[in-house]
Amino acid sequence: MARRRYAFDEGKIARFQKEGRGRGRGTSYKPWLTIQDVASHGRSHRIAGIRTGRVHHFLSDIERDAFYQFDWADTVTDIREQYPLDREYTRRIAADLDIKHPRDAATEIVMTTDFLVDIAYEGKLRQLARAVKPASELEKPRVIDKLEIERRYWVQQGVDWGIITERDIPEAIVTNIAWLHPYITLDQLTAPYEGYYQEKARLLLRALPFHPAITLRQFCLAMDQQLAMHVGDSLLLVRHLLARKVISCPMDTAITDAWPLRQFQVPTDESRRASG
Repeated sequence: MARRRYAFDEGKIARFQKEGRGRGRGTSYKPWLTIQDVASHGRSHRIAGIRTGRVHHFLSDIERDAFYQFDWADTVTDIREQYPLDREYTRRIAADLDIKHPRDAATEIVMTTDFLVDIAYEGKLRQLARAVKPASELEKPRVIDKLEIERRYWVQQGVDWGIITERDIPEAIVTNIAWLHPYITLDQLTAPYEGYYQEKARLLLRALPFHPAITLRQFCLAMDQQLAMHVGDSLLLVRHLLARKVISCPMDTAITDAWPLRQFQVPTDESRRASG
């Protein structure tokens, strides 16, 4: 029963195409595969994107971690996961290489690239296509065959292609981004009145530079009391300000509330927006 659920045939491929899978940009993009379409061997994830304003689907922890890095980068303007490749092209490439095209029991499948990323750099838009695989998978001949089809496809399109494994994921940076990421917006919070958390964030931002020697934990507990907030709200707002990059801190070491406040850099212009 499970096999039939995830199996592909020409009818299912036609249905996906009719649904607009693999088309659109930003909020309108629909990935070719979602977590409901694939029997994932690892953990799957659905995460709201900062750059796109939509929910992304990831079939493994490595895909999720790669996404966090792309979504955090200021130069990235769009991220499309599970991007479908034109099947006629991949069939030709497989034939040229004299290798079997990926297929399900019933039909040759539509191949996908894990990420197609748009980057704005020096006034120009460029694209990166990235396959995401565990390093151990790269020792398997059939995996290498499939990746070679994918590589040649993107070379023909003039798009920079590469492979990301867990060895390319900086653990501390990704851990920090994951800790901050849910607080890019405060819309999910119930507030006593409109603009409540934005107002408290501005007050907290104003106070932060004057206490460089105390720890983040000490500061947040004091601000919870001073601003008449629930315990933990000030730390939540610090995470929000860091996620919005209104304040900054070293990202290559795991952030802890034992850090002194001097680790957190505040812009000198206090009129800069503290929240949005």
